Amino acid sequence: MDKERQRRFTWIYATGAVVLVLVTIFAVAFAVQEHNDRVLSEELTETASELQDTGARIANIRDAEMKSMDDYVRAFSEIGPLLDTYDRHLHRITDLYNEPRERDKKLLRVERLYRKPRLTNWESMSEILDITRALSKVMRQETSIIQNMAQLPESERMQFWHEHFLPLEAQEKGLRARLLVVGQRMTPAEQ
Repeated sequence: MDKERQRRFTWIYATGAVVLVLVTIFAVAFAVQEHNDRVLSEELTETASELQDTGARIANIRDAEMKSMDDYVRAFSEIGPLLDTYDRHLHRITDLYNEPRERDKKLLRVERLYRKPRLTNWESMSEILDITRALSKVMRQETSIIQNMAQLPESERMQFWHEHFLPLEAQEKGLRARLLVVGQRMTPAEQ
């Protein structure tokens, strides 16, 4: 009977130790995931702020009242380098938004036990990022068109402007309008 009692306590202690190890592993995994989420959130906030600042600078230049072709040439020569910075930030924020998506596909995610996935946020942000990439591409094309136009004689500029720049400008305005609509669709919690 003493051996049986000792065996029972051994099983109880072993089971308790296994439960303690599992709880410890769960707690460590939770703490690591929370830390990673906090770091990611801070990086997203910082990169989004930089992206918005650069975008605002581009928009201020782009939306300024330009009266002559020379004003457009000057403005788009300033926009060109800003687009490089903007695209770097855009690429970084896209990578940062894709990181949690990939992480959520992993089997062991403690977060699944207490948080809802933010699929609508990712879908909305994915759409916003796609529109923003398209807008950046159009603005690069506009910049190139304006640079080419600057090389032309004055007499050919207006026709070149109407044939090449104005269709891109219309496309840019359409993308800006879509971006505004998609941005307004997001709830404040998703932003």
